[in-house]
Amino acid sequence: MALLQRDKVSVAFFQETHFKIDRVPKMPHRRFSQWYHSPYTAASRGVSIGIHKQLPFKLSATSIDPEGRYLFLKGSIADTPVTLANIYAPNRRQVPWLLQTLALLSSFKEGLVILGGDFNATLDPLLDSSTGQSAITHVRLRRLKVALQNLGVFDVWRTFHPSGRDYSFFSRAKSSYHRLDYLFLSSTHAHSALHAHIGDITLSDHAPVFMKISLQDLPKREWHWRVNDNIISDPSHTSRLSSFLKEFFTNNSSGPDAPSPSVILEAHKATVRGELIALGTHLKKKRTQEIPELLSKIRELELSHKRSQALDCASELAAVRSQLKN
Repeated sequence: MALLQRDKVSVAFFQETHFKIDRVPKMPHRRFSQWYHSPYTAASRGVSIGIHKQLPFKLSATSIDPEGRYLFLKGSIADTPVTLANIYAPNRRQVPWLLQTLALLSSFKEGLVILGGDFNATLDPLLDSSTGQSAITHVRLRRLKVALQNLGVFDVWRTFHPSGRDYSFFSRAKSSYHRLDYLFLSSTHAHSALHAHIGDITLSDHAPVFMKISLQDLPKREWHWRVNDNIISDPSHTSRLSSFLKEFFTNNSSGPDAPSPSVILEAHKATVRGELIALGTHLKKKRTQEIPELLSKIRELELSHKRSQALDCASELAAVRSQLKN
């Protein structure tokens, strides 16, 4: 959740959640107020979609795979009809499964389509695999590309990087990199796509894929400040705040020119709020200052490993990822 907040994510697609049908955990609602899941009978597979509380998404229909491999949501964001489709393809017979799933999505979709997930396939092996090869035949890959074209969607990352080589998964067994994770957008809304990039492999064995799009008529976000309960429940902070408040009232409630109690009360609210915001900002910076450094180090090592695949580089990369998880 911290990384989603850092990257200002509005809609998050998760694959391989391993949620069981009778044991779907309660997801945090502080920032992502809407959660939808496609669990499975065993602790494997599973896909989920999380939607930020400030995104005005209204659900009208769902299509949930009983096998825990896809989740389709249909609704609207403000006045824009939209379909969110999250899929997790099997690692065998991917293309037949994808063709069948895309056909189901074609009959379900409405309006703007945002399709994403782990396809377990490289659409263009020459560019999407460090080996330049794929176990899937060229004929099957061509059928999959045609199905995506017929669905009316395009590969956003590839559109922004026509000849780029970057990957979202590293196979330790084969010691090779592959781009298996994709985000697709309706071709009719191609003008809405602003940016796309592949993140770093950090807390998972897959890298996140990001896409930024612009939608019209979205209401402006309203910011409401709330006190951080962790600050006022920590004894080291409460003693500081207590001294601050005593000093404030001593300085402002004595003397012939002291304002009325109601004015002092309102001034106190604004002053203590500023003190709490400053303290919260300081604590946040202190707590998170190591994360950007580790992410930067991971990015540097990952780029080096993609080029050389040296064993010492892989060992150092695993160590830094472990630091980040801790």
